[in-house]
Amino acid sequence: MALLDKVKIEEIRSSVNIVDVISQHVHLSKAGTNYLGLCPFHGEKTPSFNVNSQKQFYHCFGCGKSGDVFKFLEDYKEIPFRDAVKEVADIAGIPLEIDTRPVKDNPNQAIYDLHTQAARIYHTVLTATEEGAKAREYLLNRGISDEIIEKFNIGLSLSDNDFLYQSVKQKFEESVLTNSGLITFAENRIFDSFRGRIMFPLNNEHGQVIAFSGRIWRSEDLDNKTLAKYKNSTTTPIFNKSEALYNLDRAGKSIKKTHEVYLMEGFMDVIAAYENGISNAVASMGTALTEGHIRKLRSYAHKFVLVYDGDKAGQNAIYKALNLLSSEDVEVVRIPDGLDPDEYNKAYPDALGTLMTTGRMAPVEFLMSHLRPANLTNLQAQLDFIDLIGPKIAAIDSLTAQDAYIKRLVEILPDFEYNQVESAVNQRRENVIDSQTIYDESFMFDDGMAPPPEEDDDAYVDPTLVAPIPVMGAKKLSQIELSELQLLHRMIYHPSVMARVVAANDFQFVHRRYQDLFEVMKDLEEVEETNLVGQLTGEATETFYEVLSTVNVPDDISDQEIDDLLKNFVKAANGTQLQALQDQLVQAKQTGNSALELQLTLQIIAQKQQDGV
Repeated sequence: MALLDKVKIEEIRSSVNIVDVISQHVHLSKAGTNYLGLCPFHGEKTPSFNVNSQKQFYHCFGCGKSGDVFKFLEDYKEIPFRDAVKEVADIAGIPLEIDTRPVKDNPNQAIYDLHTQAARIYHTVLTATEEGAKAREYLLNRGISDEIIEKFNIGLSLSDNDFLYQSVKQKFEESVLTNSGLITFAENRIFDSFRGRIMFPLNNEHGQVIAFSGRIWRSEDLDNKTLAKYKNSTTTPIFNKSEALYNLDRAGKSIKKTHEVYLMEGFMDVIAAYENGISNAVASMGTALTEGHIRKLRSYAHKFVLVYDGDKAGQNAIYKALNLLSSEDVEVVRIPDGLDPDEYNKAYPDALGTLMTTGRMAPVEFLMSHLRPANLTNLQAQLDFIDLIGPKIAAIDSLTAQDAYIKRLVEILPDFEYNQVESAVNQRRENVIDSQTIYDESFMFDDGMAPPPEEDDDAYVDPTLVAPIPVMGAKKLSQIELSELQLLHRMIYHPSVMARVVAANDFQFVHRRYQDLFEVMKDLEEVEETNLVGQLTGEATETFYEVLSTVNVPDDISDQEIDDLLKNFVKAANGTQLQALQDQLVQAKQTGNSALELQLTLQIIAQKQQDGV
C-alpha cells in the first residue's frame, strides 16, 4: 500500500485537471462550464456523462456513476485505488513512496478459510467417493452434468454426523467453527449442520465462499416429509442473506457487459439459465428480493429482468419486487404452466433461453394480468382496476405503447369503451407530466443545458434554484426527488438547516438513496463537502455527486424555502401511505377477505379526507 495520507492524496488530486485525464479515454464536448460525453460505463447513443471542471468530479445522469479522478480510473481501468492514485501522480510528476508491509488480516479470514476448505471437502466427496457416485447419478438424472458440477463447484456432505467436523477440527479454533454455522455445538454432542445433502456453495462477488445451500437427494430423505428440501446457511459474520446473491462472482463481468441482470429465485434456476447460454443471471437463494440486493446490483446493471417461478407464490414475489424496483428499468418473464425455470428447462429442452430473451414483458403488462379482478361483472371491481392500472400506463414514456395498453385494458373490461379508459389514463398522464422534470431539445439554453422545471402548485421547488440537467440521457425526476436533492444541498452547505432537520426525530427522506446519505451526514460532527465525500462509499457517493450535479442554488436561504420543502415530504409520506392501503385493498379483494376489505376501504376514505382529496 502506498504511504499516503489525506494531505498527500489531496495534493495529487489537485495537481491535475479531471477533464484532461478523462478526455484521454472519453470524447468530451464543452457545454457551458461543464463537459459532456458518452458514458463509458453503460451503453448509450446520446451523452449523459457530465464532467464538472469547476468542482473536479464526473456524474452520469444515465447510470448514476460518479466520482473524482481516482474513482474514474478505478472503474474505467478496473484497478485498485492505490494504482489509480499512482497513475495520477505519474501524470502530475509527483513521486510516490511504496510501502511493502503486508496488509492486516481480515478479522473474519479464518471463517472464509473454513468455508473454502469445506467447499473443497464437499466437492471431493461428490467426485471421488462411492456415495458421491450415487449422488452424481442423481444429479445426472436431473440434468446436472459433470461439467456443471465443476463449473459451479457442487459438492456432497456425507450422512455421517460429524464428517466435516472431524476433517477440520485440528485446523480451526472452536470459536471459528461455531461462528461459521457449518458445525453445531449442542449440549452433549457436536455435529455437522449439513448432513446427507448435495451442497451448492455461495460465493461473494470476489469469489470467496461465504455460505452453502444443501438439497436432500436420497430416496429415504425425499420420502421424509419432516425434512426441508433445501437448507441454507444461517447468518454469519461473512453471510447476510439480505445482500448475498448466488452466481454474482461468475456473472459480474457478463452483467457489466450487457448492462442487465436476470433475477431468479434459486441456484437451480441460475444453472438452467447457464445451460441455455445465459451467463448474466443471479439468484436471491429463495429469499425475497431486498433493497440490499438491489443496491449491490446497481453497480453492475441498469436493467433488471425478473424470472421467478410461474406458480402463485412466484408471481406474488414478482409483484413485490416490482414495488422495490419501481424506479428502475425492469422487464418480466413469466414461466408458463406454473413451472419454475428449472422445471421448464427440463420439460422443454433448449426453450428457456429463448423465453428469457424474447418473452419479456413490461411491468404494466404483467400487472394487468396479475391484478386482473376475478369477478369482471362487478362494476366497482372494474373501476378499481382502472384506478390501479391507469397510473402505470400513464407513466410509460411512449404514447404508442400507452395506446396499446389502453386497448388491452378495454379488451379486459366488459363495461368500458376505449374513450372512457383513455380519458381516465389522460387524467393520470397529466399528473405524471406535472410531477416530473421533462427536458426537451427545443428548450436548450445557449450553454447546452436544459431549463429547470416550472413550479408546481402541489410541490415547492423554486425554478430559480434548481440547476438544469443535461438534456441528453437525463432521467426524469419527480418534484419530491428535486425537493430531496435541494434539501440535501442546503444541509451540506448550511449547518443551521442540518441541525433543524436532525432535530425533527421522525423526519425521513422519501427515497432510500437519499435517506442513506442523510444517515451518514447525521453521524458526522461537522458536515462539510470534503469531509463528507471522504466518508462515503458505493451508492452514497453517487448520490452525493447527484446532489452537486443537479442542484445549483444561491448562497442565501430563507426559512420559507425550508418550510415549503419540508411540507413536500409530509405530502409525499401521506401519498405513500395511501398507496400502501390501496395495494392492501387489492390483495384483500383477491383473497376474498371481506372484513379486511371493509376496514381498508374506511381507512382509505379517512386518509383521503385528511389529505383533502
